[in-house]
Amino acid sequence: MRFFLKNCIVFCNIVFCLSLFSCKNTIYYSHTNDGDVTIPIASLGTDFVLSLDDIPKYDVNTILPAPLKEGVEHRIVTDIQSRLMALGYMTEDKPTSYYGSTTTDAIKSFERQLGLKEDGLCSPDVYSVLMSNNAPSYFAMRHYEGEDIRLLQQQLYELCYLTYEDDVNGYFGAKTERAVKDMQLRNGLAPTGIIDLTTYNYMYNEHVVAYTINESSSIDVIRRYQQRLKDLGYYYYDCDGVYRYLFKVAVRTYQHNNSQIANGYIGPSTKLSLDSKFAKPFSIFLGNNNQTVRVIQTRLAELKYLERNIVNGYFGAYTAQAVAYFQKNNDLPITGSVDSATYLALNNAEAKPSTDGPINNPSQYILDTDEIRKKLAATQEIGNVEDLIRTAMLKLGSKYVWGAHGPDTFDCSGFVYWCLNQVGVNVNYMTTYNWRFCTQFERIEKFEDLIPGDLIVVNGHMGIVTENDTIIDASASNGKVVHRDLDEWWRERFIIGFRILDDKNSITEGV
Repeated sequence: MRFFLKNCIVFCNIVFCLSLFSCKNTIYYSHTNDGDVTIPIASLGTDFVLSLDDIPKYDVNTILPAPLKEGVEHRIVTDIQSRLMALGYMTEDKPTSYYGSTTTDAIKSFERQLGLKEDGLCSPDVYSVLMSNNAPSYFAMRHYEGEDIRLLQQQLYELCYLTYEDDVNGYFGAKTERAVKDMQLRNGLAPTGIIDLTTYNYMYNEHVVAYTINESSSIDVIRRYQQRLKDLGYYYYDCDGVYRYLFKVAVRTYQHNNSQIANGYIGPSTKLSLDSKFAKPFSIFLGNNNQTVRVIQTRLAELKYLERNIVNGYFGAYTAQAVAYFQKNNDLPITGSVDSATYLALNNAEAKPSTDGPINNPSQYILDTDEIRKKLAATQEIGNVEDLIRTAMLKLGSKYVWGAHGPDTFDCSGFVYWCLNQVGVNVNYMTTYNWRFCTQFERIEKFEDLIPGDLIVVNGHMGIVTENDTIIDASASNGKVVHRDLDEWWRERFIIGFRILDDKNSITEGV
């Protein structure tokens, strides 16, 4: 039945295209302001006598040159990109005059809708249909394949509707169809398993309801993340596929250490972080303030290393020294910080208690607390706003590649991730969607309050604000990292900003 439906759709699109292409041959055509095609339009096989340089300005009555292809730069491409974005074939970015790989892929998807050869060339005939009021919006269903399907799967993966990174393969199979249906159900849409423009827009909307891995998730999915947290040193029990309390504590501890919202459930941001090679292993140290610190302090108090009145969730000097004493008595490296080995030893029934009583006086310290702070500061040395902007400028012209995060190719969020880490801001890789929920840094709610060095997140895109109302970003429409105006396009699509660095060479704090 699905094959029949697909074939019918393709057939209808072919008929529509042929009806347009059957017009009398001519070497030009025009279109009006409202997008209606003014016939006659050029037919297939026509030899065009005009070049791009013959078009001084793209306006209401513009003559289209021969088929546009990747590498071409001309103002007419701006309109093509705008139209492709409006119809859902291209993700949001400020339209440009450059016909790059992203535009090529979008045209291929559009050609697929029309039942044409997917060559990525914007011929006059394809352009005519694209600019007409009858242009079909984006549509994807079972058995479709292509770069656009891979991008949709990546979004479903980030929203937790697809579990494994291997599911992002560019083929719309049964697993992708189930994920689409699940996403539609949770967002109040008819569960068709087909991605039309409505479903597409929901998927990329800031209010989309994502799937959260919790007690009701499948055994295999829970077991997968139990093992992942075990490998990272957060979980020490059987990987039985049950979302029990101890697993929830492990998830929450991981979230604290990896700049996530610490709710104990694996939502999109936490899932993406856990699946990343940049996931931070278990480590609790001086200055931490969370529930895991309280658990450690409680155990230290039980073993007589710490006074019970210091059990408050803050990892201060007394706690660091108590940990150091415990490490000394239990033949562990004396660091004053809690890694997974120390945490396991603390929770071992054979852990050796203190023979000298709890730490309650600096005279009992066995480590220099200032030295501990200096070592931590050395590992967390950061630059300033000028360093961040200079680093970003060094990558101008670097190629845009979706999903890349440096050092020589980037997508928009990968570019921000790379630049921040180069100046000492230790942050996990996050997609534009997941940046919206970041609580690690000071959030800027108004576009007018952005200053140089801030990050700006718009619908489907982000960049680094620079001086004189400009921005540096890895642009899909330009195909490279660019420095351009922070203009009304950004203002109209503004979602949130982040102030990463203050004027004292330190990182701002979120909520």
